[in-house]
Amino acid sequence: MDTVTFGMGCFWGPEARFGSLPGVVKTRVGYAGGKEGQPSSKNTLDFTEVLQIQYDSELLSLDQILTQFFAQHNTARAPRSTKYRSVLFYQNEEQKDKMMQKVEEKKRNNGVIYTAVEPLKQFFEAETRHQKYYLQRWKPVYQKWCKLHSEEDSLVESTLTARLNGLSKGCGKLEEIQREFLDPSLEPLWCVIREGIMDKQEKTGDTCSIEY
Repeated sequence: MDTVTFGMGCFWGPEARFGSLPGVVKTRVGYAGGKEGQPSSKNTLDFTEVLQIQYDSELLSLDQILTQFFAQHNTARAPRSTKYRSVLFYQNEEQKDKMMQKVEEKKRNNGVIYTAVEPLKQFFEAETRHQKYYLQRWKPVYQKWCKLHSEEDSLVESTLTARLNGLSKGCGKLEEIQREFLDPSLEPLWCVIREGIMDKQEKTGDTCSIEY
C-alpha cells in the first residue's frame, strides 16, 4: 500500500470524492505544512487542511490520483489563505519527481498555477467530527453502520466508510460497493442506503461526476 497527502481547499469534499475511487483503501483528513504548534479546527495556525489517502498501487496509480487532484479544483486561482491552499506533499523522491512533472505540465498547458510541492514533515489527524464528514451527516446510514461495524474497523480505518462517504455526495454507486463488500450481514445497511438515496435524489438531485 502507498500513501499520498495533498491539500485542495476544504478537506470535506475531496475526502468524499477520492474515497469513492476503486483502489483507495483508507482516507483521513488532517493538517500539514505548518512550521510549529498543534493545529486544530479552531486554530489551524499556519497549517493547511489536507487529505491523506492509502491506496493499492496495483489498482490505482499516483498519476491517476494527480490527474484527479488537478481536475477537481481550480489551481489557477490564488489561495485565499494558507489553510485552503493547493499543495502536494511528497514522502519520497519518486513522489516528488512525479508531482513536479505534473505541476510543470500544468504550467505549460495553463500558465500560472498556485500548487506548491513540499516534503511531508508532519501530519496531524483532524478531529473525529471532520472524518467522513458527509457520511456522519447522513444520519440513518451512519447510525446503521455504527450498529454493524466492528470496533477494530474505525471510521478512519474503514474502506467501507470511505465508499459510503463518497456515496453520500453522489460519488460511486451502491451496486459497486455491494460487489466490493460481499458480506450478507451488511444487507440491513444496504436497505437503509437504498431508502436514503431515493429520498436524497428526490429532494436535491445531488450527484458527483469524477473522470476515472
